Amino acid sequence: MPGVGWLLDVPHDRVAALRGFLTGWYADVPEREPDGEPSIELPEPLRVFYELAARRPIVYGSQDEIRRPDELAYDEDFGGVPIAEESQGVWTRVITLGADDPLVYDDAEPLCGFLLQFALIDAAISAPYAGQAELTEAECDRFVERLIPVPLAPARLPADPTRIYVAPGLVAIVFPTGDRIGPTVGSRWRSALHELREPGFDWASFDG
Repeated sequence: MPGVGWLLDVPHDRVAALRGFLTGWYADVPEREPDGEPSIELPEPLRVFYELAARRPIVYGSQDEIRRPDELAYDEDFGGVPIAEESQGVWTRVITLGADDPLVYDDAEPLCGFLLQFALIDAAISAPYAGQAELTEAECDRFVERLIPVPLAPARLPADPTRIYVAPGLVAIVFPTGDRIGPTVGSRWRSALHELREPGFDWASFDG
């Protein structure tokens, strides 16, 4: 299972953190030869993301997706370049090309932080081994004490706010679901969930 050493890069180099997380999380996915280089100049966070996704397309996302390089274009309706969207069109994230690390419209993080959030959230949601529950806030706070918080602003996806936690081989996201809190934990390695089998509450679903 991959470790969480990439967390050390988050405060000062989120591009390195993104590379470290994706390389470790998808190490078991065979690489393929890239199709080619993007035809436009890209900010570094997006360029690095595309370099990783070119070799392992799973990185683009399973439900929500980052747009492919050949899909990038200025959109007058959005006033910028859409880079990511929800599968049913509920939301779109937009940047303005030209900055080294542009702001992402309607998001709390600049591009480097948004891409890391996206990668972590998709990893949790799309993981082959997962658990879901609906807890009180106090129950959820006790649960995440055993995990490591990722030092990013709360994400706005899949609900606002979404907090992200990790442990070796595991990603957990915590977000509001009505009057409850819905933690989702996911891993590509079933053994990473073993210690969460009896967390002090009943999982709604759990296959670890």
